[in-house]
Amino acid sequence: MIKTDVCIIGAGPSGTSTSIMLSKLKIKHYIVDKATFPRDKTCGDGLILYAYKSLLALGLLDKFVAHPKFIHSKKINLHIKNNLKLQFKESEDRNMVISYGKRIDFDCFLVNELSKEYATCEFGSGVKNLEETSEGIIVTLKNGKQIIAKIVVGADGIQSIVSKKLAGFSSDKKKMSTFISAYFSNVKMPSNNEAEIRLHYNKMPLFFYVFPLPNNEVNVTLGGNTQKILDNNINLKVEIESVIKNHSKVAPKFIDGKQISSWRGWGIPYHFERQKVCGSRFLLVGDAAGLANSFYKEGVGTGMMSGIICAKKIASCLKENNFSDSFMSSYKKDLDKEFGKLLRFSEFALKVARFKSVFVGIAKISKNIVEKRAFNIIRKRSY
Repeated sequence: MIKTDVCIIGAGPSGTSTSIMLSKLKIKHYIVDKATFPRDKTCGDGLILYAYKSLLALGLLDKFVAHPKFIHSKKINLHIKNNLKLQFKESEDRNMVISYGKRIDFDCFLVNELSKEYATCEFGSGVKNLEETSEGIIVTLKNGKQIIAKIVVGADGIQSIVSKKLAGFSSDKKKMSTFISAYFSNVKMPSNNEAEIRLHYNKMPLFFYVFPLPNNEVNVTLGGNTQKILDNNINLKVEIESVIKNHSKVAPKFIDGKQISSWRGWGIPYHFERQKVCGSRFLLVGDAAGLANSFYKEGVGTGMMSGIICAKKIASCLKENNFSDSFMSSYKKDLDKEFGKLLRFSEFALKVARFKSVFVGIAKISKNIVEKRAFNIIRKRSY
């Protein structure tokens, strides 16, 4: 049996960020993932706010900005209707407000930064079982290997085995978004890497994105609240193809567009408020902790930042040799201090957005104030 202080389950952005920060703190650990890298991951492929803050904290921001697989823009427009948009933009002295890159490339970028001195990678075999003992948590992999750790970090996403086994959590479709996406080429996009972001209504608010990527490709995405999609019997594939073909502002961009991948779906959980994110010998990060933003769907950045916060809590636990539920409890408070206000406001905004006329009215009234204050909001939560 392998013994270690820390075992991270999941090597996506939240897990790798936990690992990189643990290495900065000179804490040896294991990081486990069922996949080998590079591996594909269905996502909208946009990076904002906390992704930058996390990359800066990890010492990787400059390398990320210079990487040829990622492109950047200084402006985001949210089209609420054809003649109404909210614009968020950076000042002239800052590089970007949003970046785009395929998850296969971004996740591989982070995995390549894992420390060879402090991080031992066990990739290519998923977790079969978790067993709590007085000495630690035994992680049994599907290949038969067993790792006993003083602390286990659940960075294993929306279907987290750590969350289910150790936190007793079951998913809630009311606190989850479902999206569908595919890659296209030759879509007519602005030269400044500006995305197409629209609030699209069909019985409920749906979010439509066309994110530019290198090599003349784009990621096309549509989705919304999972339970509402089910209640309204919405077929996302039919809906997104209708938008691409018939929407007066969207269709002209796709005249020469060619779909180069199949439609794929994925979920984004935002159940942090009701989630047990820590307990005796375990901590959850990223989607396992339900930390995605419910309105604008940022999950990668909040996941990465939670990993950094998690690593610092682990350092405290190891120093005090205390892995109890009560000692771990401050971790949720740390997450709430970082993300709570923004996540709660985003849930409120999503609830208001269900009432189209009300939301449009509020957007019209608040447009100038929001756009004027946008830079300060962005700067506080980015770089």
